[in-house]
Amino acid sequence: MTAFSGRHCVVTGATSGIGRATALALLAEGASVTGLGRSEEKLIALREQAGPRFDFLVADLADAVERERACETLRKSQHTIDIFVSNAGEAAYVSPLAIASAHFRQLFELNVCAPLELCQALLPLMPSSGHIVQLSSVAARFLPNAKFGPYGVTKAAVTGLIDALRLELAPRGLRVTSIVPGLVDTPIYESVEGFDDLRKKLNEQVPQWLAPEDVAETIVWALSRPANVVVTELTVMPRGQAR
Repeated sequence: MTAFSGRHCVVTGATSGIGRATALALLAEGASVTGLGRSEEKLIALREQAGPRFDFLVADLADAVERERACETLRKSQHTIDIFVSNAGEAAYVSPLAIASAHFRQLFELNVCAPLELCQALLPLMPSSGHIVQLSSVAARFLPNAKFGPYGVTKAAVTGLIDALRLELAPRGLRVTSIVPGLVDTPIYESVEGFDDLRKKLNEQVPQWLAPEDVAETIVWALSRPANVVVTELTVMPRGQAR
């Protein structure tokens, strides 16, 4: 029997990066996983790799209509939800004075509204032993430059919500954890316009970024603490990144 046998997990952003690595890590520990993501093709490929303990929902969580559809499907789930890993997110590298209002709203829809609405949908299905994990970022606390502002403020906002959820859910026994990674070598940056030059500079300072598997291992560790222990917030960074 492995550590998470019999436990069911919901993981968002499961098609790549930290979400995919976390889904596979939880499956390796015996859990069953429902993965959410935008690419049906990638989710089908993951199910073929992972086997019958993985199922999925296709949804663009930045879209309010698709998000509500996903929430409604999850509300009707026959599963007890033991673990919710809220990982899906979008990065941006643009000045607050230059970002389009539609882009800024999209960041909030995915990085802030989606985690909250999914928590609202899933909490009635979670037992008192349930655990919520939210992925944040060191950019929520420290902005290397102004162009991290729009992204950083969404991560600061969701961190505030997670802190409030921890206060609200503690009397019910549920645990709430915020995972705060530094630089992670993940496909999220591939769609970030204007990031290439900065990435080259960052690579000079920090040649080896965290792998998604490093963050997934951190998440599994936090989830596997004894029942009387709550890891409220855990920062993990690659060697060479000081803040």
